[in-house]
Amino acid sequence: MSPLESLPEHPGCTQRIQLYIKRDDLVHPSIQGNKWRKLRPLLESVLSTGTPGLVTFGGPFSNHLQAVAQAGRLYGIKTVGILRGVSANLSNPTLSEASKAGMHLFPIPKIEYDAKLGSAIIRAIIAQYPGYGLLPEGGATSEAVGSCATISHEVLHQLGPLSHQPLFIAVPAGSGTTSAGILQGLPFPHSVLVFPAARYGLSAASILAHSGVSGASDRLHFFSEYTLGKFAAPDPALLDFTYWFEQHYQVQLDPIYTSRMMFGLFDLLQKGFFPDESVIVAVHTGGLQGWRGYNLT
Repeated sequence: MSPLESLPEHPGCTQRIQLYIKRDDLVHPSIQGNKWRKLRPLLESVLSTGTPGLVTFGGPFSNHLQAVAQAGRLYGIKTVGILRGVSANLSNPTLSEASKAGMHLFPIPKIEYDAKLGSAIIRAIIAQYPGYGLLPEGGATSEAVGSCATISHEVLHQLGPLSHQPLFIAVPAGSGTTSAGILQGLPFPHSVLVFPAARYGLSAASILAHSGVSGASDRLHFFSEYTLGKFAAPDPALLDFTYWFEQHYQVQLDPIYTSRMMFGLFDLLQKGFFPDESVIVAVHTGGLQGWRGYNLT
């Protein structure tokens, strides 16, 4: 169970709102946050069935590829990464570490990557590894959704009596798997706040569908207005906020996902979005290795 830490001195204090951060970045020493949550049931299945390895997908600084590679190293599972873009630098810190962990990397053109199993190139790569399991980008499986539901269970347990107050669990989103799991595990009338990292490829409707929860549309709030710049090139204002947050709370956010979520939360707090005496829990989904894509000197 990852720690739940209070964040004092926020814009909602005058409304007696309590803000917490769920430190899933600390849930595993080398497979951070929601990646560990999503991979755990799959790893158990692979080990129990004798599946020889896993084939998956990701970009040049993918948290998912890094996590799958480390999981393969730790559990003795062979891994293959199909990489978006032929110009990807295989010596960058993320891909170099994945390769050292034993992952075989195959850079392919983006048009082929986007086609997934419709691509003859991808099918030919998969054919080289008979019997390997095929893991979608971001680890988006139904088993992963169920595993991420435990985040809500843990939060309710950790809050104790506070869980009876209006509760909002905030989460950043790429594939929406973690969001769907949190919604699945969170009982009525509590709500989930979703902050996508990009304006494309994800919707409230898709999250609701993956959650398997009926009649929950009024408990899912989707905020695409906080993407702030391109996916891997955040707006300078977002990075400035991220540096301030670390200095103020001694908690580092990643530059792609949790930074957008927390920026959005603070803006909503300033605008009075939440009812008085609400409890807000922001899930830190990890991804700190994403800073490797930035020149911070």
